[in-house]
Amino acid sequence: MSLRSSMEHPVMRAYDALGLGLAAMVVALACPQPAYAYIDPSVMTYTIQALAGAAVALSAVFGVAWRRGRRALARLLDIDPEGRRQREAEVHRVYPGAPCAEQASGAAGEGPLPDDAAPAEAASDVDGADGPVPACVPPSDAAAGRKRRFLDGSGYNPPWRMRLAIGALIAFFLVFTVFYAAPLEIVAGAANSLIYGVSDIWWVPLLPDAGIGLALALVLSAFRGRAFSALVSLVFALGFCAYLQALALNGGLPAADGAAIHWGDYMAWQVASAVIWGVIVLGFVLYGLHRMHRAQGIAVLGSCCLAAVQAIALAAVLLVPGSGAASDDPAAAPRAQGVVTEEQLYTVNGSGNVIMFVLDTFDDAYLKRILKDDPGLLDEFTGFTSYENCTGSLIPTRFALPQMLTGQMPSFDEPFSTYVRERYSRGTFLDQIQQAGYSIGLYTDSLTLGDLPASERAAVAGKTVNVHGLPASAMDYGRTLYSLYQMALYRDVPWALKWAFWYYTDQMNAAYAQYDPQAAPEETIYVMDDVRYYQRLQSKGLSVEDDYAGAFRMIHLLGSHYPFNYDENVAYLGQDESDVFRQSRGVLAIVSEYLRQLKALGLYDQATIIVTADHGYWTITEEPLEDTSNPIMFVKPPETAEQAAQPLVVDEKPVSQLDLQATVLDVLGLDWSEYAQREEFPGYSMLGPIDGDRVRRYLTTDSEPDLSETQLREYEIDGNALDLDNWRETGRTIDARQ
Repeated sequence: MSLRSSMEHPVMRAYDALGLGLAAMVVALACPQPAYAYIDPSVMTYTIQALAGAAVALSAVFGVAWRRGRRALARLLDIDPEGRRQREAEVHRVYPGAPCAEQASGAAGEGPLPDDAAPAEAASDVDGADGPVPACVPPSDAAAGRKRRFLDGSGYNPPWRMRLAIGALIAFFLVFTVFYAAPLEIVAGAANSLIYGVSDIWWVPLLPDAGIGLALALVLSAFRGRAFSALVSLVFALGFCAYLQALALNGGLPAADGAAIHWGDYMAWQVASAVIWGVIVLGFVLYGLHRMHRAQGIAVLGSCCLAAVQAIALAAVLLVPGSGAASDDPAAAPRAQGVVTEEQLYTVNGSGNVIMFVLDTFDDAYLKRILKDDPGLLDEFTGFTSYENCTGSLIPTRFALPQMLTGQMPSFDEPFSTYVRERYSRGTFLDQIQQAGYSIGLYTDSLTLGDLPASERAAVAGKTVNVHGLPASAMDYGRTLYSLYQMALYRDVPWALKWAFWYYTDQMNAAYAQYDPQAAPEETIYVMDDVRYYQRLQSKGLSVEDDYAGAFRMIHLLGSHYPFNYDENVAYLGQDESDVFRQSRGVLAIVSEYLRQLKALGLYDQATIIVTADHGYWTITEEPLEDTSNPIMFVKPPETAEQAAQPLVVDEKPVSQLDLQATVLDVLGLDWSEYAQREEFPGYSMLGPIDGDRVRRYLTTDSEPDLSETQLREYEIDGNALDLDNWRETGRTIDARQ
């Protein structure tokens, strides 16, 4: 039977068509319609990468199985799978030196081998009378030849173009893993904390990454033989370890919230990750030295597969609805189109003002401590009432501050994600203020609009005077790129090196925003920098605008929250060079300066001023409360000049942050009955009577060390909130992951 080419046989054609059909079905199944779900972005990218990895692995298995099946079918049909392939004659390498063929038996032979001749290890064959015989080289050159051939690769030495291609693939994998995929995933996962989103910064690292990748590829291609193989193996091993670090070795990685980190507490992780990195890197480099062709093949294949897995995850982040960049998704409009600026931060209204300072984490316990050392701290707080018996509503900031601006609390009867998505649209607090003719300025980095649909974000921004779009020039490109690389390296390097790249969220926001002290407020991004705010307040001063019936200003300062960077005189000391008490005194000095300027303008008496905190003392834990959490609460309503000049008084009335909305609306003469009529979490005006037997409810959040929330735990406070004995768990919880 004559052999036929496998491409001509009808059975083989049918087999190939079947394989293509199955592959098409797999591709079709891999592209379903997206499901609209709200998943934490950090979890989402890992899930997508896992699915993508499974798809890549299955495709490889499918390819191998298809090829083996094809070969088996060819043998069964007696088909030559290489029927049309033309082969060249075999080529042998010939090394210089005296040929042994001259001395071999059956050759033209003239005598025995000379004493100074030795057979070459890898010498090619020379045809003799009785067949191939090895060539010979002098012994003085044999050792040098063996060393040279070891370094050159024992015959495996791809040309420069191939080395450049291999080097480019490996370099692309490393750069893409560490300097592109990593920062974009982190930014996507911090959508509610960072000024800019993925839609704003995806292009920033592109050209630098391309330059780094090209330079690394050129450097790799300049080497040959085993040196090239070892370097390729090293670069691939570093990229693989970085990927593995982010995927599995970052357990318990501290959150970027500004808290000082004691790296000695993570010694076990440091040792484990160092050992794993060392074994992988050293093992693969040694393998690359001794199995060059195979090692380079593994590196190329591994780089392509892992890069593809990460690319699929990034495509989901950038393109799939629910991930951050689709047209109907929360990040459809770039974050730069809804940035919190300083516009009208230093203006007040000539007719009426409601000013609310939110001093982050400022607990009543801190206040009592610093007042012992400096009783005159609150001298400027004339006409104020201090409500010591105060409880919070939600914790931490990303939950508490939106509640303060909407009055909305989570429900035990619906998913928590639904509440987060709809709390601004459900709340009427800002609408009522706007309808009263007041301009609204919200100055914070914690509006948490990143997970809202673009229409919802626009609805919030549309009520304010300071949340609007900015030109691309407002971004500090160099510092933004530096901060992206810093975040990426903090995540992807082994534990022993993480300290060198540590950062915190406010630091990143400050890096994104190009700051010019002389720039107009509407072109300046608001960041949580108390020292900068104080300096501009002193140099610029408050001014009066009368374009509205009044002004509502909510100004969020770092307050008693770490990192502790400035002292009681609002002088910057350096990263964590201060402490909570000195910084708490400093932030009160900032508020006091604002009050002095308001008095100087003659607008203090009729102004409503609230100085509070988003929450009190809090620790990141999944355990029940071990101490009370009591945010400060100072309130000054519109008063006569005589009343506004009176020293601060203390009231033990049982109040809550749930009462903020009713109090503000009461001052404005608006209806606040909807808050008092709520069956759960009611709120009342602090300016009126409140039942002394009132039982207040409060939701704290159980969080893992990386700040990912697990559940909200409800407490009832019956009696003085400063006494932990009056706090009781109700047993009701809300799953924060739903």
